[in-house]
Amino acid sequence: MLLSCKTDDESTQVYNYSYSKIISNLDQRISCVCFVNEQVGFTATANSQSMYKTIDGGKSWLLVNVNECPINTIFFINENVGFAAGGVSGSNIGSAFPGSMIYKTTDGGESWQKQRISTNYSEQFSLYFVNDSVGFTVGLGYQAKTTNGGKSWIPFEFNYSGQMTKILFTDSNTGFAVGLFGNIFKSTDQGSIWNKMENKSIGHIYDLCFANKKIGYACGQGEIVKTIDGGNTWTTLTNSPSEMYFIHFVDENSGIAIGRGHYTGGDFGIWTNAIYKTTDGGETWQMEDNVDFGAVASFPTLEIGYSIVPNSTVKIEFKKY
Repeated sequence: MLLSCKTDDESTQVYNYSYSKIISNLDQRISCVCFVNEQVGFTATANSQSMYKTIDGGKSWLLVNVNECPINTIFFINENVGFAAGGVSGSNIGSAFPGSMIYKTTDGGESWQKQRISTNYSEQFSLYFVNDSVGFTVGLGYQAKTTNGGKSWIPFEFNYSGQMTKILFTDSNTGFAVGLFGNIFKSTDQGSIWNKMENKSIGHIYDLCFANKKIGYACGQGEIVKTIDGGNTWTTLTNSPSEMYFIHFVDENSGIAIGRGHYTGGDFGIWTNAIYKTTDGGETWQMEDNVDFGAVASFPTLEIGYSIVPNSTVKIEFKKY
């Protein structure tokens, strides 16, 4: 006989999210954010080449670096060791800076060492480290792997030369990378070989997450897609929202996606920001429209995350009910 410590009430509980605003001194739009824990976080601004750090949960931000290129992604292995990457794309070919750049800090952002990894006009959009030594970066037509903690980077290729937007690993060997035109690649040997996976949607993919090693979700231009077989096949969730830029699941059933809400109409209309939640594994979604926080977010724990907007840090919390 199998015994469970859960009561009937506990087994039927689901997660709900809430959020609260924290007034901050950072008055700029951001391109990326990475919180190491609930107090320490890093962000890069969208309209400049500056990086900032907070040690009080987003209430105050201190300038820690002015980079030679725009930063699109930040990843910290621990509170001291972190990486930031970006670059200049072909559309900015007249820029004084050609190619992709990676920055590394070993003192919690006090100082940063730079390394150009590509002399082509390219950008990096996502970093991920499996451990202290092995890490990956993907971007616009260029991706690379390090096995020595970022001292050197070796290029590798997918069977696709366009923009890749996100890379992550579910364990030390199994990794996924996604990009435009519905491309999803999987590796089972720590990034030595990448195979293209079956995906029913051809919409651009901007973000993905895994609730466990079998169940994962990816969002982007089209409807959200889901895998239940460890990322080998992906099916479209027909009732899900489109034009989503961030997705996070706290377990295999409960999650949120952040992106577009509705168009306000008229010659000078805008798209509102919205957050969508599901508690049934993506079968149905509920929208909260006109939310005043951005689609760029970071979850240092499973249940607590942060989004940054001008003059505010938004704290997102999941709790069972």
